[in-house]
Amino acid sequence: MKVFIKKILLFISPIIFFMVVMELLLRNIPNDYKYKKEFLDNNSNNIEVLFLGSSHAYYGINPKFVTKSAFNASHISQTLDLDYEILKKYKNNWGKLEYIVIPIDYFTLFSRLSKDVEYWRLKNYNIYYKMNLSNKLADNSELLSINLKSNIRRILSFYLLNKNSITCSKLGFGNNYKKCKDLVETGKTAAIRHTKKDLSKLQESIEIINNFIKFASEHNVEIIFYTSPAYKTYVSNLDKNQLNITIKTITEICKNTDNCSYYNFLDDKNFKADDFRDADHLNPRGAEKLTKKIFKIIKNKIRIYKKT
Repeated sequence: MKVFIKKILLFISPIIFFMVVMELLLRNIPNDYKYKKEFLDNNSNNIEVLFLGSSHAYYGINPKFVTKSAFNASHISQTLDLDYEILKKYKNNWGKLEYIVIPIDYFTLFSRLSKDVEYWRLKNYNIYYKMNLSNKLADNSELLSINLKSNIRRILSFYLLNKNSITCSKLGFGNNYKKCKDLVETGKTAAIRHTKKDLSKLQESIEIINNFIKFASEHNVEIIFYTSPAYKTYVSNLDKNQLNITIKTITEICKNTDNCSYYNFLDDKNFKADDFRDADHLNPRGAEKLTKKIFKIIKNKIRIYKKT
């Protein structure tokens, strides 16, 4: 029996060694999550305007057009619960924070990354943000969360071709712009992808929003909620019931709360076809427009709370 065990160990040892080396190599590759976490570690105490959200904010908000100290802490497919986890992680480090800006989009109140098709991204919060959101092995490993072929490609791209994997600016804006995609086709496909059969996460999302509001009240911060602009081919394909629930919910919350407000840019006519990278994501030109609109709201606000 001992001989058999030794043979097994001899057989699997190179495999384990290979896996460990690959995991270390993958974790050493710079990425947006690692970059934003390190930025917040070093600068959260100086941020005055914090932008959160999913890809709509990642590609739609460029803090360089904000004259206050601002940072975009959004990520692709980042859901509302993860927005709150980021805020909570630095709860004792928001010394200068005045505004939190959060998108409440068509899918926001009904989505969780852990249940989404891109659930594999959850490992980024566990590994790089150190959030311990899941005990599953795959959710805590680069190697096990993504297929081997993709991981080998990532290693070769960084270590041999010296290609950078960070796709955001110094202030967190997604600046890896690609040519505009078909606005008709992407409008239909994105609307279908964002329409949820299960709306059961609504109450939980309301609780998360209330946690944001509670945090803001305790830290003399104001919250701006907004719905991101989208092209007409996306808007026209949205389920009216899901959209109405979203807008009604966030409108009612803000109506009854004195430290938050809501702005709906979904079908804002100031955004034209050439402001979009696809039907529901802005390009750099559109991002400049949206960021300036939101910052104008901030500049025109009479702050309820004053930082001491």
